[in-house]
Amino acid sequence: MDRPTPDSAVADAMNRVLAAEREAADAIASGQRAAEATIEAARARRRQILDTARRRSSALHVRAQMHLQQALQDLERGNPEDPADPARLRSLSRKAIEHIARRLTSIDHEPD
Repeated sequence: MDRPTPDSAVADAMNRVLAAEREAADAIASGQRAAEATIEAARARRRQILDTARRRSSALHVRAQMHLQQALQDLERGNPEDPADPARLRSLSRKAIEHIARRLTSIDHEPD
């Protein structure tokens, strides 16, 4: 009968341990690569969100400046509409907030 010698049994056991260590190291490396890919995808998405927010913010700023300039011109011309009318201001504020919220929370909307 072939009976393994103690040296060959130890060598077989060590080979199994080394193979298990290699498998574990490969699994760890694979997990690290997957985690790095996930982190990079999240960073890219963050950059995309920030770019979109900056574009939207800039566009809103430009539009607000245009509206402000128009309001100043109306005041200088003596436009009869009272710009400080509380009801008008509430209405304008409500519309502006709704508009900004809609633009900032929509995914596929780009500034006009």
